[in-house]
Amino acid sequence: MRITFSQSGGFVGLPRGCVIDSSALPAAERDELESLVAQSGLDASWERSEPSGRDRRRYEIAIEEDGRTVRVCCDDGCLPDTAKPLVAFLGSRARTQPLVPAARWGRFEGKVVAEWDDGGRDMTLVQPFAYVDPRQERWEATAGAVVNGASIPRPFWSVIGGPFSGRFRNASVVHDVACMVRDRPWRQVHRMFYEACRCGRVAVVKAKTMYYAVYHFGPRWRVEERRTLVAGRETVERVVHDETPLAPSAAEVEAITRYFARHDVPDEAIPTLAIGPEERPALPDDGRE
Repeated sequence: MRITFSQSGGFVGLPRGCVIDSSALPAAERDELESLVAQSGLDASWERSEPSGRDRRRYEIAIEEDGRTVRVCCDDGCLPDTAKPLVAFLGSRARTQPLVPAARWGRFEGKVVAEWDDGGRDMTLVQPFAYVDPRQERWEATAGAVVNGASIPRPFWSVIGGPFSGRFRNASVVHDVACMVRDRPWRQVHRMFYEACRCGRVAVVKAKTMYYAVYHFGPRWRVEERRTLVAGRETVERVVHDETPLAPSAAEVEAITRYFARHDVPDEAIPTLAIGPEERPALPDDGRE
């Protein structure tokens, strides 16, 4: 059994964590740890937090055993009583970690400052905002851009609590803008969304679930360049064809959410993964955009 534990938040806020391989522990400690895991009730992946939990401690626990991984992300207000002895055991072995673990996922520049429009659905950015991805490619959300979360399939809003709630906000804003501008391939845009989620410290299970959601059900487009002769001069018109798939059913959303709660899926496998009440065909990935 291998357990990865991290703790953040609270009044001090310094992240702490540890990785424990039970096979390397003395027999007494190994038995104690395995007993605590068995009694914890953490037998499926989930994420939960209190709405007013800004100063609460937040825990992320990954338990790997027999080829299966259970990931739990929660704050101390949602931590089950049965899991508290396990968290105390892990916390006593945790050490302070550097404050830069998200650097591998890029960085945000600026803050999301926006005003709600009269209709109550759209927001207009008041200040420029940007995400710089791990390859140093810059994704701009300029002042005046209108965002509404529509780039995230609405049936999945019940999973994340709305596209502008919590840690999704920054990623949702740049993803919305990129899906409206459509000057880059849709596959690249949706990968950016996943990386921006991870940069924003969205829990890994939820980030992967939403990557699947936008990749398989989010906006898609194909760009055609039409060349014509006007007064003897060639002009090029950029025509964008929308190819967004149908929205998922409630049963599909439930199946997808349940699948990611139970399986540790490599992010590179998500584009060709097929999940659903009935088998969905894998997407052909012939390199065309």
